[in-house]
Amino acid sequence: MKRTIYTTVEQFLCDDDFIRYVMDCVPDKESYWTSYLSAAPQIRSAYLKAYDILMHLDDCDLLTPEQAESLKRRVFHSLRASVN
Repeated sequence: MKRTIYTTVEQFLCDDDFIRYVMDCVPDKESYWTSYLSAAPQIRSAYLKAYDILMHLDDCDLLTPEQAESLKRRVFHSLRASVN
């Protein structure tokens, strides 16, 4: 389990493991993130918003176009790193 409990959407969106979990739909990571949320239920809102942003990146109006493009690059980088 991670030492730091994320409290912001940005922290989730900067975590390569979180990005891979959401974008790759890795079932074995489901229990990890479920227990992560159970350890700190107050972060549920930030977790769900970050999850939603990643799932709807192309039509997300929560980000500026520049932020969306930057996040897309980060997602592609994270996914490419998991392949290597």
